[in-house]
Amino acid sequence: MIKKATLATALGMLAFAAHGETAVSYSSLPLNLETTEIAQSFNLPFFDTSLGTLDSVTVELFGHAISSGTLTNTAAQSQNLSFESNLNLFLSGGSLSGELLSLPLFNTGFINIAGNGGTYDLGNADIDGSTLINVSAGDLSAFIGGGNLSFTCNSLTGNTQTGGGGNIRVSQETQAGCGLEITYNYTPADNPPPGTVPEPGSLALVGLAMAGLSWVRRRRAK
Repeated sequence: MIKKATLATALGMLAFAAHGETAVSYSSLPLNLETTEIAQSFNLPFFDTSLGTLDSVTVELFGHAISSGTLTNTAAQSQNLSFESNLNLFLSGGSLSGELLSLPLFNTGFINIAGNGGTYDLGNADIDGSTLINVSAGDLSAFIGGGNLSFTCNSLTGNTQTGGGGNIRVSQETQAGCGLEITYNYTPADNPPPGTVPEPGSLALVGLAMAGLSWVRRRRAK
């Protein structure tokens, strides 16, 4: 289930002593619902090489959409048709371009709508989902540096209608929101700079970052 908390800057870091590969994650999960089409921006930290050697990167895109609608037959005679609606979210940033998360909103199957203004209520859709993206080894350098990486999540709603004689009017209202988490898996440095790795179990506050509250967690990779 999508995390609902709205977090704006990196609040803290929880670290555990580890031998071998370790992971650190940064998230920005506002999931602010806006009328589609949307263009939401996120800023999450680059990987800090003072922590060690970056081995792999995963990016998880979260999406949430709500929608309602009505189909109206404007012809005099009844019409047979099917109607399908999907909300597509596209993520770009770092080495990523156009990564897709598709959320199905409606799929009526074949229905019959009476003539002379007959209607069909699509009901209310409330859908969430996520997709995990594994960054290729050749693109890891795009995630290394100082400051923040910028990401953009755009929506594109697609409706498909079969039948209806070209006489079906669609009235639809849709809102959507995105969230993002990036995880860096790395081999810790033998002697990391003082203060970059807290004592086991400690929680250290970090300063303000761009683009809203973010939370940070460290975990030992399994």
